[in-house]
Amino acid sequence: MASSSQKSLLEVQVTVVDVSTHQNEIDSVGDFIFVPRKDILSCYFGSMEQTPGPLPEDRGKAVGIMSKALEHYLKKAQEDHVLAGAIGIGGSGGTSIISSAFKSVPIGMPKIIVSTVASGQTEPYVGTSDLILFPSVVDVCGINNVSRVVLSNAGAAFAGMVIGRLQASRDSLSSNEKFTVGVTMFGVTTPCVNAVKERLVKEGYETLVFHATGTGGRAMEDLVRGGFITGTLAKLALLCIEKVSSMIIIHILLNSRFDAMIEKKIPLVMSVGALDMVNFGAKTTIPSHLLKRNTHVHNEQVSLVRTTVDENKKFAGFIANKLNKAS
Repeated sequence: MASSSQKSLLEVQVTVVDVSTHQNEIDSVGDFIFVPRKDILSCYFGSMEQTPGPLPEDRGKAVGIMSKALEHYLKKAQEDHVLAGAIGIGGSGGTSIISSAFKSVPIGMPKIIVSTVASGQTEPYVGTSDLILFPSVVDVCGINNVSRVVLSNAGAAFAGMVIGRLQASRDSLSSNEKFTVGVTMFGVTTPCVNAVKERLVKEGYETLVFHATGTGGRAMEDLVRGGFITGTLAKLALLCIEKVSSMIIIHILLNSRFDAMIEKKIPLVMSVGALDMVNFGAKTTIPSHLLKRNTHVHNEQVSLVRTTVDENKKFAGFIANKLNKAS
């Protein structure tokens, strides 16, 4: 973990935090400022007015507790304005502990995990955050010719991110923030979004564009809930040209979609762009009963399936219900 010094915005201290779950605790790590595991656990149990005890022998339970404890520790560091960034290293277990906590760190705050699972299915670890997973290439088991290079590169990248962010924060103190507009975009709505964005820029707005597939829409809503967008200015205009069918046909409509804007009373404009198609991965991921429909292979990773009249009626009802709840 990197913490900013009170002396200078570009002077950074490095603190090593123990989040291990094995029975033997670590007392120190060389000359680094060190936070033992018991102090991390105190942040968690203290929030529940409980006295920290030993971690459970069950590894799964211990991992869950340690992750929550680290999240509380990082939250306190943010509140104390001493957190400049966070970097960790781990296998699947360590990545699980660290990533859950790192995702609670605000977007823009540097966060990296050197991980053995960085090249696999990473969405459970990253979610809608800007957490960076750095492939360890070899297992996390001592220092060797490969791990030395990988860890050095990760450390250099992290140092650059921290210093760059601190410099940018200092330089932005005197800058004037603009009204921010969040926009979701799907491929076929790109011309419309580009036209809207061009007009908004002329009117003096800043636009944040999110792809409507994958985690794009959820990322935008997380920014709304987290105050990242509304924190720029008290009032935010939000344009959603949204593909509400982005996951699967009929049965799964994300009932919580758009609720962030409704809860925050942010102006919401919705359009039916791209509702005539549903997005899948490679063609082999399309369920067999849907292959009878019109399909289009956009590329090796993305395939589209035509929606039906009945499905579009359901989408219309979903949109109407959300708009009726909006302010």
